[in-house]
Amino acid sequence: MTSIFFAGRRTTVALFIVLIFATAVSYAQQGQQPPPFTVPASPLPDTAHAPGQQAPPAQQQPGEPPSAPLPQPDKSTVDVRQLAPLSTQPPSPANSFSDVERNANFHLQPQKEAPSPLDTHFYSLIGAYRAPHLPGVPAGSTSHLERLINDGKLYLSLHDAIELAIENNMDVEISRYDLLLANTDLTRAQGGGTLRGVDYNVQQSPPGVSAATSPLLITATTGNGASTNATVTDLSQVEQIGSGTQQSLSENGTFTYSDGPPIPLYDPTLSGDAAYLRRSDQTSLLGSSTTGGSSTIDTSTSTGPLDYVSAGLDYQQGFSTGTQIEAYADNASQVLYGKTSQYDPFHSPSASFTVSQPLLRGFGRGINLRFLHIAQIDQKVSRLVFEQQLLETIYGISRLYYDLVSLGENIGVKEEALAAAQHLYDDDKSQVDEGTLAPIELTRVKALLSSSRLDLIQAQGEYRQQEVILREQLLRKLGDPAANFASIVPTDRIVVPDDAPTLDIPALIQDALANRPDLAQAGLQLKADEIAARASRNNVKPSVNLYANVQTRGSSLIPFEELGSPGTGTVIVPPELTQGGLTLSTIYQGGLQLSLPLRNRIAQADAARDQIQMRQAEARTTKVENDIRQQIENAAIALENAHQAYAAAVESRDYQQQLLQAELDKFSVGESTNYLIVQDQAYLAQARSTEVAARSDWMKARMSLDRALGDLLERSGINIQDAVRGQLP
Repeated sequence: MTSIFFAGRRTTVALFIVLIFATAVSYAQQGQQPPPFTVPASPLPDTAHAPGQQAPPAQQQPGEPPSAPLPQPDKSTVDVRQLAPLSTQPPSPANSFSDVERNANFHLQPQKEAPSPLDTHFYSLIGAYRAPHLPGVPAGSTSHLERLINDGKLYLSLHDAIELAIENNMDVEISRYDLLLANTDLTRAQGGGTLRGVDYNVQQSPPGVSAATSPLLITATTGNGASTNATVTDLSQVEQIGSGTQQSLSENGTFTYSDGPPIPLYDPTLSGDAAYLRRSDQTSLLGSSTTGGSSTIDTSTSTGPLDYVSAGLDYQQGFSTGTQIEAYADNASQVLYGKTSQYDPFHSPSASFTVSQPLLRGFGRGINLRFLHIAQIDQKVSRLVFEQQLLETIYGISRLYYDLVSLGENIGVKEEALAAAQHLYDDDKSQVDEGTLAPIELTRVKALLSSSRLDLIQAQGEYRQQEVILREQLLRKLGDPAANFASIVPTDRIVVPDDAPTLDIPALIQDALANRPDLAQAGLQLKADEIAARASRNNVKPSVNLYANVQTRGSSLIPFEELGSPGTGTVIVPPELTQGGLTLSTIYQGGLQLSLPLRNRIAQADAARDQIQMRQAEARTTKVENDIRQQIENAAIALENAHQAYAAAVESRDYQQQLLQAELDKFSVGESTNYLIVQDQAYLAQARSTEVAARSDWMKARMSLDRALGDLLERSGINIQDAVRGQLP
């Protein structure tokens, strides 16, 4: 009974304490938020630098740790007053793309890949019927590569790597052929054909080892597990990211625009036929006679076989205004109704000449030349897509190159860690042999030695895999004997400046909007979409065509014909217009031809769909611009943070070196243990690897900013016309 009483009292007291605490919390939330708790800066030991180590720069000395954030009055755990504000976004420039338009308007074409010139002259009697000859894929030159190989090793600077990639990379080579595809569409449009389209795909370079093993497969930087535990990473994942990904710059996706009204056939076409014909047992109406007061009609007159050479010749041509002419001559009337054989097909020919002009659907140069205008825009688009391919290749090669540099530095770190572990093992073994150290301590050092050896093996494997990936991007054909070098030795190093760069983000955004070829080509695609949508709106109109016709020895009206061609260059030869007899008069005709779909649902649906697709393209273009703005700001933030992270990594490595040296000094006088030395040795390896990773991250952040700005060609000293030729000076 007593225990129940005391239990009840304890419950009452607990409830009372909870009530008081809740009241205090509520009062505190209504009042002013107390200032965040500040962790006092711990004093740093005044320890001498380790041998061979440099002091970190003054601006990289660690300052006072930041205040730990506490919940704010708005229940947020972030005090936004301590964060830098978002950058001011400049307005979209009214007339940008000045530098990019210059690259879009150059007329240089690849020479080694180009087909033989197209002979399309009107006066050429044979050349127009010869198919152009296209040479095979160029083998590429190995002279540049051979100059860089010494003692079986490829000594490679970043600039040399970029030049080799532009000359030999197959993604760039494929993009050169896209320039030629755009030229064929232009020629096709000049003849009155529809377009087959250009390629908007850009191939991005493979991400390399760092994508699957970030950061650079430095597992020690995670700090998980004991310092003597070996960590195994699956290097087989690298083969899955050894190839690049494809990006489409098309603002229309997989959709196409309607063909619109038929267009004139600008290439004049001559069609003819000739044949031998024998006609026998002809029965014809001759006349009447009177016998015995009654009238009769004689219809049984029969003639012998008649021989003819029949022939016909048709000429058609269209003009940009929509006007079309057609001239036709044959001897059909003589073959059908002649009474005597005739081997001269032009003895008594019949002729017809027709001119037609659309008044609503298909009227005007803007409508009839739309494919020519779109083809001219597509030529500029293909050049900008080629420039974008160059940018992606330069960025990809630079990333692969500097990753190889960092992986090489990581091998050096692992070798130093292994050497230090081996030195510690040798010292401990001597002490164990002398009986001054317990054997268990030697076992601990053996574990560290094995872990360090495994780290070095993996670091070397990563470097070799990165070499394989980079080599493919630099060579035209891996089976070439010139590609048989033993290894790649990068000669450039990553140097992080002492001072972080001052970035004017609004100005950088304006530069990017003026320099990015992907945004410029998106704007050109919109212009082509507007032309296509204008044609589909014109196709909604009824077909009203004005025509005039003259016939000799004719007897029939001209049949209704759909103007223009399906855009394939195929000519539909009309039926004979002269079906009359030999003595019929010349006929003059003129009038209107009307085709009026009463509901017109197909044309209206096409016009609506094309306008919807054009609005989608406008939205996608706006999104591209927004993406560029955020890419610039994010890249600037990443570069600033990467610089600060590198400074912190340098400090961490330097102080970890000092701590290890201090622990070794204490161990020499018997004031430390072997376990602490092993632990500090592993921590120093972590700090050095983290420094390598931080330096690599800074370089990637800088390259990402350059990529977002779209000026990698200028920064790399690459002329786009030299890149088109595939021969860099």
